[in-house]
Amino acid sequence: IDMFKNDGSSFYEEQVRLPRTFRKINLENEGGNLSGYLLSRGITQDIIDYYNIGVTSTLNEEYKWRDRIILPSYNSFGDLNYFVGRTYIGNDKRAKYRNCDVDKSRIIFNECHIEWDSDIYLVEGALDSIYLPNAVSMLGKTVSDDSVLYKSLISKSNAGIVICLDSDTSLDETKRIYSPLYLSGLKDRLSYVRLGTEELPWKDFGE
Repeated sequence: IDMFKNDGSSFYEEQVRLPRTFRKINLENEGGNLSGYLLSRGITQDIIDYYNIGVTSTLNEEYKWRDRIILPSYNSFGDLNYFVGRTYIGNDKRAKYRNCDVDKSRIIFNECHIEWDSDIYLVEGALDSIYLPNAVSMLGKTVSDDSVLYKSLISKSNAGIVICLDSDTSLDETKRIYSPLYLSGLKDRLSYVRLGTEELPWKDFGE
C-alpha cells in the first residue's frame, strides 16, 4: 500500500495482519506456561499495554503461529508493519522465534516509539527492545546499508547510538554492524557494549 511521509513524499509499505486468533495479554487472566514465561522474562502488564503484546490460541490458528506470544511493530503513523512470534511452551519443537513474511529491511521495528533526538540502543531480538526506552531491534545481527533503519540512523538520529549485541556474537558479526555506521559519519556518536564479559555477564540485552 502507498503511505506518505511527513514531508508529503510517498513510500511503499506492505499491508500486514496479525494472526487471526491474536488477543492482547491480560496477566490477571493468564495461567500456566504463559504466565510462567512472562514472569521469567520480567514482562509486566505495563510493558504489555505499551507494546500491545498478545498471544495466539491453540484452536483455529495456523500451526506456525499457534501458541505464540506476539510482539507487533507499528510505524511512525501507528500502523502495523511487522510482528514477531515467540513460543512459550517448553517442549515446543518448533523454532522459538518466527517473523512475519515481510522484508525486514523495509521497516523499522516499532518506529512509533523512537525518539531520534535521544540515545538509541541497537539490540538484536524483538523482545530485547521492550525493556528500555529507545531500544530498537535490528531483528537479527545485521543492519544492511540499504535498509530503512540504516538510512534513518544516518539522516534522523541526533544523539548517541549504542550497539549492544548478544554474548554469542562474533567479532566479524560485530564489525559488519559497527563499520558501516562508523564510516557513514556517525563515528563520534557510536559506541559498543559487549555482553558476556566478567563485568557484563548477561547473554542478551533483555536479560
